[in-house]
Amino acid sequence: MAQSTIRNQIHLLINGVEHTIGGDEAFLPLAQYLRYHALLPGTKVVCAEGDCGACTSLVARWNEGSWSAFQTLNSCIAPVYLFDLASVVTVEGLAMEEELSEVQSKMREFHGGQCGYCTPGMVCALSGLAENCVQKKTPITEKKARNHLTGNLCRCTGYEPILNSALHMDLKKWQPLSDRYNTSASKSSFQKIADDAIEIQGTQKKVSAPKNLNEALRIKEQTPQVRLVSGATDLGVLHNKGKSFLDQVLVVNRIPELAKLETTDKGLWVGAKISLTEFENFAEESHPELSRLMRVFASPQIKNQGTLIGNVLNGSPIGDSIPGLLALNAEVHLQSAKGHRVVPLTAFYKGYKSFDLLPEEMAIGILIPHLPKTWRTKFYKVSLRKDLDISAVTFAAALKIENNSIQEARIALGGVGPTVVRLPQIEKTLQGAQFTERVFKNAGMEARQHIKPISDLRATEDYRLQVAENLFHKCFVELREEAAACP
Repeated sequence: MAQSTIRNQIHLLINGVEHTIGGDEAFLPLAQYLRYHALLPGTKVVCAEGDCGACTSLVARWNEGSWSAFQTLNSCIAPVYLFDLASVVTVEGLAMEEELSEVQSKMREFHGGQCGYCTPGMVCALSGLAENCVQKKTPITEKKARNHLTGNLCRCTGYEPILNSALHMDLKKWQPLSDRYNTSASKSSFQKIADDAIEIQGTQKKVSAPKNLNEALRIKEQTPQVRLVSGATDLGVLHNKGKSFLDQVLVVNRIPELAKLETTDKGLWVGAKISLTEFENFAEESHPELSRLMRVFASPQIKNQGTLIGNVLNGSPIGDSIPGLLALNAEVHLQSAKGHRVVPLTAFYKGYKSFDLLPEEMAIGILIPHLPKTWRTKFYKVSLRKDLDISAVTFAAALKIENNSIQEARIALGGVGPTVVRLPQIEKTLQGAQFTERVFKNAGMEARQHIKPISDLRATEDYRLQVAENLFHKCFVELREEAAACP
């Protein structure tokens, strides 16, 4: 393989203007660069955690000779070095010359605007909705509007004016951002440098973004302490809060080998670069229950940037995707310069933030085995609010049910110990039992003996114990109703 040209600068478009960024500026959060270097202060920074949505921007990426669709993301937690060959549009770039965009016009007409901190982010979020609906040729519905606004927390004017603004948009008046900003000239400029690897040295900081897996593995072997980054939706928060610093970084989202999302003979393969949004949409047919859970995983801004592998490797005891993946017997595929290794997810977590992962290894993807049609699944997330919240308790059940008998069971719970756990004792209790309400209620009561939740700001120990018990009953009730609805 020919050696890629290595450059020490990021190239991106901001509202159609090309920016070349190197040195320490490349390590800034995108929002900081937009405000203080691109002089576009419409993008606000309030929480610096990716929660409030005030920093929402729209981004399309040049990859494999074409542009992706524009999607929203939180620019406060995403480092600039992640946006090489990207087209960024801020609130300042939405108006057409001196005419407001359709989104801005309707927000004004229906009094959806509020203070100058949160309104720009909402306008960008609704612009992402308009862009998505025009691209897919689908109408705007209240459900879609609510979903696209889940990452914008402030509602000073109330929900109704903002929703009315969305529902009264005339999509025929929306000029796609891709037509306005991703021109043939920008395509030509980016195509010339698309195969370059990147290596940027800042003040006591360094980021490498190779274009092939072998080079990434070489870097990881030589500098095991390097932090692997794709979306940085978690690491970006820790960096902003001073709890973890991204001073030596290996960016993996430009490696084609990690971009595979496909159904194989063995199951659903999810490469390390695959975003949560991509996974949610792709899994809808093969794993509809898991796809449904992903809809309340986080806001679109987070899911468009974050990855499934990132959630798994973060290893949080309340990681939303982990219980479902455990119940589905998912496997983590690890690679190093020395070879390839497969670790069942059930064996991957050794303790709190402790993994079966060698210093020189990197995760290249996750395999989710096919689930026969005789299996039924239920995945739950319990939190203080429905959308964009950290879980208190998570639950996953995969059950093989035949002739009203449970042939096999896999049960996983999160938020009840230092890691997400499978419950082999409960699985043994359920195996061979009749599919009855009493069996599930007893299993819920027995589960209390095998979990050790703590009390914290999100929930008390007693609350978590009771919720865990209740979710067994909820699982039975919903599966019974689904079975009754089938002809």
